[in-house]
Amino acid sequence: MKPLQLSPTFNVDDFLKQNWQKKPVLLPKLVQNFRDAISAEELAGLACEEFIESRLISEFKPGEWLLKNGPFVESDFTSLPESNWTLLVQAVDQWVETVADIKALFDFLPSWRIDDIMISFAAQGGGVGPHYDYYDVFLLQGSGKRHWQVGERWASTESQRPNTELNLLQEFEPKMEFTLSAGDALYIPPRFSHWGTATSDGLCYSIGFRAPSLAEMIEGFSDLIIKEQNPVNRYEDSSVTSHLRSGEIEPQMLDKSFQQLSERLADKSKFITWFGCHVSQPKYPELIQGLDQTLSSEEFAVLLGEGVSLFKNPSSRFAFLESGDEAKVLLFVDGAMVAFPVVQLSNITSLCQHSHFSAESSASLLTDPGMAELLRQLLNQGSLLVSE
Repeated sequence: MKPLQLSPTFNVDDFLKQNWQKKPVLLPKLVQNFRDAISAEELAGLACEEFIESRLISEFKPGEWLLKNGPFVESDFTSLPESNWTLLVQAVDQWVETVADIKALFDFLPSWRIDDIMISFAAQGGGVGPHYDYYDVFLLQGSGKRHWQVGERWASTESQRPNTELNLLQEFEPKMEFTLSAGDALYIPPRFSHWGTATSDGLCYSIGFRAPSLAEMIEGFSDLIIKEQNPVNRYEDSSVTSHLRSGEIEPQMLDKSFQQLSERLADKSKFITWFGCHVSQPKYPELIQGLDQTLSSEEFAVLLGEGVSLFKNPSSRFAFLESGDEAKVLLFVDGAMVAFPVVQLSNITSLCQHSHFSAESSASLLTDPGMAELLRQLLNQGSLLVSE
């Protein structure tokens, strides 16, 4: 099968300047000669697996949708009507290699930003109602056709209907409308309302991008700071005076504590380290299992000598950061960090960029003792796998 390619008419620079996180845009024939990477029957099969997130949404009367969560059984599908329902399966890229290959189309954006590829099969008339997402998404149409309406950008959750798991909007007024066929894509920035309805049975591939909320960042970063604090560091008020009334808190009494707190939160280098570990956390860490018996350096060398290929665990996440101030490259893999001298930048870049490493393509990595040891450790912990 030929590798997927973006349309030569798609201008990455123009898109990033004019649309990315700014405004929706239709990208007609974004993917040349696109064919479904999975069949509707295979998608339904995944939805029957206990460990795969899936949802079935049906419109039982106009403007009212019913949600049912998987796993499903065959009778759930055979009992469905011919129209007005949608099956959504999360993170299909974790299980199907041809779906995972779609992510390479979006390598003009940092790979750590991609969360997963959700695939929906919608029968004619099927949709999930008017809603918005907190993240960027590319809606890539496969087989069939889907009509999309795009509305305004919302700033709060007050616009959502109460007492519903679907986070549907109370009001929706379309500003733009598009009908997508195979290979067409619609880009939707965060919080722009949208509503898709299938005009014929078909599949849609939703490439979603992760964006930690401010609440997540405050919680996660503060948890790291808390773990590092010495319990002897406490509130002090050695400058207290006798004029205070009983029960009074004088603002100046808090100056030292507030300064200490601010200094710890303002440590950017520590935040960078935490952020890299946070965004490289795998979506499903339970799918990353280390080897039953770890390979020694000698055993790893023998394995490579047999000409085996390595590839990234589909559940693993790789990211890096070049720290110019310290002349280091920080590599983040599955929530952990390791630092390398900046001379290893090209090797680290190559490691993060590619998903497969044959004996020939990884020769430059393996000739460097530090990189070879890194590959051995990644294989032992399950972040890399051996091709069969």
